[in-house]
Amino acid sequence: MPARILLWSPLDDYLAKQLSSLPAVDLRRVHTQDELADALPASDAIVMLGHLYTAEVAALIRARGDRLRWIQFTTAGYDGVSFHGVRPGVTVTNAGHSHAPMVAEHAVSLLTALTRRLPCFAAPQARHAFDRAIALPLATLEESTVVILGYGGIGREIARRLKAFDATVLAIARTSRADPFADGIYQASELHDVLTRADALVIACSLTAQTRGMIDAPALVAMKRGSVLVNIARGAIVDTMAVVDALHSGHLAGAGLDVTDPEPPPPDHPLWSCPNLIVTPHVSGIGSQAVRRRIAALIRENVGRFVSGENLMSVVA
Repeated sequence: MPARILLWSPLDDYLAKQLSSLPAVDLRRVHTQDELADALPASDAIVMLGHLYTAEVAALIRARGDRLRWIQFTTAGYDGVSFHGVRPGVTVTNAGHSHAPMVAEHAVSLLTALTRRLPCFAAPQARHAFDRAIALPLATLEESTVVILGYGGIGREIARRLKAFDATVLAIARTSRADPFADGIYQASELHDVLTRADALVIACSLTAQTRGMIDAPALVAMKRGSVLVNIARGAIVDTMAVVDALHSGHLAGAGLDVTDPEPPPPDHPLWSCPNLIVTPHVSGIGSQAVRRRIAALIRENVGRFVSGENLMSVVA
């Protein structure tokens, strides 16, 4: 009997085409939570976007997923599982490091733009003025110190790119260890001490109960005056109002946020009025055919392993 696998990933037609051709698989697409509820009792696995795994969906799976044994996320993030749990007997896998190169590229793009103060030049350009008297001094990544919070696949790819700028890279990770792209790796308990050396902080860790609100006002105060912040992880890791205050006071010279808390910020949110700020609408994981190929290859491999009863790759729960 073929394994019944649900695909709940509205834009991922490329996955539907690839997975439907696999042997011993009965692939069914669902597009809504109601469709998921109807299909769950007869399904063995779900391939889905990570952000769709809400508390309501977790409860639904507990109630109706008696047959379910595997959830595969097409995203790197799996904070829904961290906060809402998963039905006993269900293995959860994510997209592993598939997104890492593209997300790292986005992070470093934000960082270089802020370091070179590019947002400050937008207003003179709009006036058609060649104005070199910007409010903030220009800076460089060369010989700067960049702290990366989170040193998984994405954090390591960020570090690899930063070494090309001759930056010093200090990472915060679960465990201290040696790595060729980091000049030092420290534990979370050492965060504030490490931040005193930071010309820039890039956030690339998962959102957990431990990391929620980790970058708060005291953490920002620990950083050098005139440093910059980049967040391509999850908005709730950062205290948004602390960032607003630090940007207006000049303690932070700039911030690049691909994620925010709240997300999206309402039109009247104070964040929008901050100086030297770049906000991108959670797009760091979008735009790469190479990423799609890596995700498809990983999921195809995992489907084959699931059907054969082998250990799955990129297990997160």
